[in-house]
Amino acid sequence: MSQLTVNLGNEYDAQLWIRLKLVIKKLGGQMSADNWGLSGSQELETFKVAIDGQILNIQSETYIGITLSGDSALVEKIQRLVDQERGTKEPTGQRNSQP
Repeated sequence: MSQLTVNLGNEYDAQLWIRLKLVIKKLGGQMSADNWGLSGSQELETFKVAIDGQILNIQSETYIGITLSGDSALVEKIQRLVDQERGTKEPTGQRNSQP
């Protein structure tokens, strides 16, 4: 199972958060807060998401944005659905694959 990390967009984008939570809900996922921290001007918040027995990680970090990590197929599916909710056809953000 390959892992993938994508940057969905800016951490302060309220509409992106709404779309992401909507997609997670549509997929039957449950999102729970995992950790929060503040260091100088950097705020970091992490969440765990359970969908169909798979755990994904969402991280919101100042100046970095909202990143989604986990099984590549599920991450790609969520990114595609978030982009559809946004009304775009091309995937947005950066991608980092890991074997």
